[in-house]
Amino acid sequence: GPGEKKLEMDRRLVKDRIAQLNRELNEVKRHREVVRKQRMESTQPVVAIVGYTNAGKSTLLNALTGAKVLEEDKLFATLDPTTRMLELDNKEQVMLTDTVGFIRKLPHHLVDAFKSTLEEAKYADLIFHVVDCSNPQMESQMETVYETLEALEVGDKPVYTLFNKVDKLEELEREGIAVECKDLRAKKTLLISARVQRGFQEIKKLLEEFLHEKQMYVERLVPYTETGIIQLVRKYGSLLEEDY
Repeated sequence: GPGEKKLEMDRRLVKDRIAQLNRELNEVKRHREVVRKQRMESTQPVVAIVGYTNAGKSTLLNALTGAKVLEEDKLFATLDPTTRMLELDNKEQVMLTDTVGFIRKLPHHLVDAFKSTLEEAKYADLIFHVVDCSNPQMESQMETVYETLEALEVGDKPVYTLFNKVDKLEELEREGIAVECKDLRAKKTLLISARVQRGFQEIKKLLEEFLHEKQMYVERLVPYTETGIIQLVRKYGSLLEEDY
């Protein structure tokens, strides 16, 4: 009857829509792979900002780089990864990439949809794990982030944990609520506040130290015809001394 025909038409429309979305998703994946390949070829260090949803990742990226990423207190406010350049005090540059917020027990059908976004962490040189230290569920949220990183096979990357919203933490302490901020799995930890830009100089110092760990000392004679090499050293490393 007419009811069955309508159901069949609706089912066909839904299938067509799913096929179209899958094609678009594959196109997005291909585009991101090209961007990642260009990034890796440029040898520019990449830092992925990860964390539980609403930990303050986008606020941190905006405050550090002026990225103007949407900041909202809601689930999956950031879906598309945003990458911005950060210049350190010694003129070295790193790329910071924001990622979608992690949640506990992410449904399997959503894991694939977010995989290309979450994989930004997989191709980064360093992980910034942003934690809302004023949240009473802080410990379980950190566990969720580490489980997600393991699922993405990102376990070999160095992790720096940034305990964010320390200004709220101080309010809790004034009310007599003691909160201990520690992460034994992180290589380094830091107390910050992205909202009031507290601890930003320490963040830059940590990044400088990380970059210097990966650098090697080179002494070289460069002819005047190849002075462009000096600019490359300034861009990708530290020029300690030069004599003409």
